Amino acid sequence: MPLNAKKKARIEAMGGKVTTVEEWLDLTPEEVAVIDMKIRLGEELKACRRKKKLSQERVAKILKTSQGRVSKLEKGQATLDQLARSLLALGGSTKEVARAIAG
Repeated sequence: MPLNAKKKARIEAMGGKVTTVEEWLDLTPEEVAVIDMKIRLGEELKACRRKKKLSQERVAKILKTSQGRVSKLEKGQATLDQLARSLLALGGSTKEVARAIAG
């Protein structure tokens, strides 16, 4: 969410600096790209679950993991490999995985 001009001016007047997450964390463009891919795969996993009308608990049983882990997967908080395998295990296609990665 963009910062409004008034708030930005107030922060800067107090000596603060307004920056991006990428700058703040000193992320390379490659790191940003990987994070974006993971988020898209997580969103695709969630969409697949909802399309099949499955609960996170049911998906957890299918993936042999916990409901909390499924929640993290859907937020992209896993490796690319784990996210892709989870989507495929729910019946997603390799084309869906590729589309999510490509953005």
